[in-house]
Amino acid sequence: MIKSIKLKLWLVLFVTLALSLSTLLAISFISVKQQFLDYTTQQILERLEPLEQAVVDIYKDEQSLAAFAEAPARWSQLRDTTYRQYLSYHNRASAMAGAKPQDWSEHESIEDQLQPKQRAFFQHLVLLDANQELITGRKKEGANYILRELQYDDRLIAYIGYIKPRAFLRSVDKLFVEQQIRTLGVLTGLMILAALIVTAFVSRWLVKPLTQLAENANSVAGGDFSVRVGHKANDELGKLCQNFDAMTESLEKNETLRKQWVADISHEMRTPLSVLKAQLEAMEDGIRQPNQENLQLLHRNVDSLSLIINDLYELSLADLGVLSLNKENLILQNILFSALENFDGKYQQKELTINADFSPELKSIIFADINRIQQLLTNLLENTFRYTDRGGQLHVNITDSPEQVVVTFEDSSPGVPDEALNRIFDRLYRIETSRNRETGGAGLGLSICQGIIGMHGGSIQAEHSSLGGLKQTLTFPKIT
Repeated sequence: MIKSIKLKLWLVLFVTLALSLSTLLAISFISVKQQFLDYTTQQILERLEPLEQAVVDIYKDEQSLAAFAEAPARWSQLRDTTYRQYLSYHNRASAMAGAKPQDWSEHESIEDQLQPKQRAFFQHLVLLDANQELITGRKKEGANYILRELQYDDRLIAYIGYIKPRAFLRSVDKLFVEQQIRTLGVLTGLMILAALIVTAFVSRWLVKPLTQLAENANSVAGGDFSVRVGHKANDELGKLCQNFDAMTESLEKNETLRKQWVADISHEMRTPLSVLKAQLEAMEDGIRQPNQENLQLLHRNVDSLSLIINDLYELSLADLGVLSLNKENLILQNILFSALENFDGKYQQKELTINADFSPELKSIIFADINRIQQLLTNLLENTFRYTDRGGQLHVNITDSPEQVVVTFEDSSPGVPDEALNRIFDRLYRIETSRNRETGGAGLGLSICQGIIGMHGGSIQAEHSSLGGLKQTLTFPKIT
């Protein structure tokens, strides 16, 4: 059993080429032999023209061919004369080609002067009448005769019948064809040798990226996601290698994010736990008293820890696709208007202005879970409250089309760096400017928003706001 794909590919290519070339050689041999045989036969038939003309002349003089039936020797004499003319032509052609002419003597019989195949051809020439009945000649039983018409005054008078040769009558013709076949055989052998070399290089060229792909797959299975194939061809194999490289790059990125995720979770949970531990130890040692103020501090840290755990739980449910949803047809303007009213008093404390560019009378209907949509809008409004400078503003707008509903939130400064726009929805990611940890939160709110809107078939994108802050665009499928 051949296990190497390189050897299998080489064998397939080589055998295919070898069979193709061998078939071509066989077809060429048959074609060359048959075509040259037809050519030599036609040359012989041209030499029969004097015989045909002699028969026509006899018919012209006697108005009958009965003389051939009465005196068969007359047909033999004409046939021998035709042969001598053919032999003279053959000798002249051989002399011009540098071959030794055939020696013959008038004292020898025609049968002795002809080679067996040539003798057989001339011996079996026959003369037939217009009804294809035999007049004279030695007709071979069971042979398939080909007939040449003889006409006088545009009238059919007789046929000359001959047996089409199945082999060359002259050895020089046979030698010529054999030389051509040997030449074709040598060329075919050289082509097969060239095919052997070419298929070796082609199979190596095709299998090399597959070999590297297999080695890299083993490395990935062992946990090394840094490997790349680097095969940039535009064919199917190149696309496979490029997809593999994209996969390993994604795995490497996910592994880095996973490690960062574990470190960030540990960091987020360690802070409130450290405060809780320090406060409890201080109370145990009598340094702090379990009064109302200290108990409230403990309670705030427990709430902070509980919030992180709840957010992580929400994200895990979204990742698993089992986040509970009770969908129904909702008017998005009503939900958004209600959320803005709930934050109005809170925004006034920070002198933040809300500009709502939509009418509650509009009816943009979406199919969604009202609690999750409220959670989504609350997270976005809470982020604006936390991170927007005092005295800033928030613009909210709703536009719809026959296919979708688009909601935009634009707040004022501070803005978001360019490099942060693509990562703002990453879990536990915080921008190290005014939008940082000191304002509260664990960096999970926008990740939860992305999960919620994704489960509703929508999307959320972030970009720079014309007001100097952040613009977030929410897109929902519309129910008409």
